[in-house]
Amino acid sequence: MPWQDGIEVTDDLMKAVVGWEGKLNNFFLKSLDVWKHSNPEATATQELSIADQQLLSALDKAKADVDTALCDSFNTSAVMRILSDLVTESNSAEAISDQTVILLARWVTRIVAIFGLDPEGDLSNVDHIGWSGLDIPAPAQPYIYPASQLRDKVRILACSGSVDHTAIVNLADEITIAASTPVDESSKPYDQVLQQFRTDVKTLAAQQAPAKDLLALCDQFRDVHLWNLDIYLEDRNNQSALVRPLDKLLIQARAERELAGTVRAKAKLEQETREAEREKELRERAKVDPLLMFRTSDEYLKWDEDGIPIVDAAGNVVPKSRRKKLVKEWEKQKKRHEEWLVTQQAG
Repeated sequence: MPWQDGIEVTDDLMKAVVGWEGKLNNFFLKSLDVWKHSNPEATATQELSIADQQLLSALDKAKADVDTALCDSFNTSAVMRILSDLVTESNSAEAISDQTVILLARWVTRIVAIFGLDPEGDLSNVDHIGWSGLDIPAPAQPYIYPASQLRDKVRILACSGSVDHTAIVNLADEITIAASTPVDESSKPYDQVLQQFRTDVKTLAAQQAPAKDLLALCDQFRDVHLWNLDIYLEDRNNQSALVRPLDKLLIQARAERELAGTVRAKAKLEQETREAEREKELRERAKVDPLLMFRTSDEYLKWDEDGIPIVDAAGNVVPKSRRKKLVKEWEKQKKRHEEWLVTQQAG
């Protein structure tokens, strides 16, 4: 919408903003990871694939669309949508070059800086990628990065099919040396989780623990200890985990998963309760002798030798269709009662 238009801040709008921010966070984090692990010389000489060419065409279109939106009374919502669409297209593209990823990320970075969405944005730095808040705190880095690397290696060994417990112990010992920096007050919580994880890994390795226990420890480190420090490890196929700070989208997604889990657990408990009550009811019904099951009802006046009604309370003969249903009920009860008698005799 143009800048002069009013805006109503609703829950839906805030949810959309959080989603947009989280989407760009993910894009920047993964682009930064590509940039950190890219070889500048190799990147410059990479041959562009069809996917690269399509994405670069999309970038050119996005640039033109943003210019149009800015000329339309600085249409902010249109620009946000254009950026979101470009990121979506980038996320869905396969086998794109590092050069293309970095090029897109730098342009998106420049646009969000122009809009003042990064308080630390520097428009003079054309090579910058992302906005502030993408890195974990500086006091955490000497401890969390080595801990994450240890976790990656433990997971690889645990998934290898034959766990080398001696190698795991050696990895845990080596990682301490890599993080041997003076511990100040702000770094203590991060040092503590590193040391505890290292100790837990060595303990399980010494116990020759199965792979599932090692993987469970790695999950606990990610989902509990680091989460409580506002840090998240995003596991990726055939890549090291991406170390990132928690953001609103991650917190919201986890809350929704936990709520869904609670709802499922409640539904399961209710179902089990209903089944237990039904089983109890069936057990109680099984105790009733089929000869007597209809005699306790005031619906009937006469019964045959098996206890099946032949005359109803009004003095009318029970119709054949109704009697047929009663016979089926009686046969089921006879079978249940006989089975119950067998269990009583066995007991």
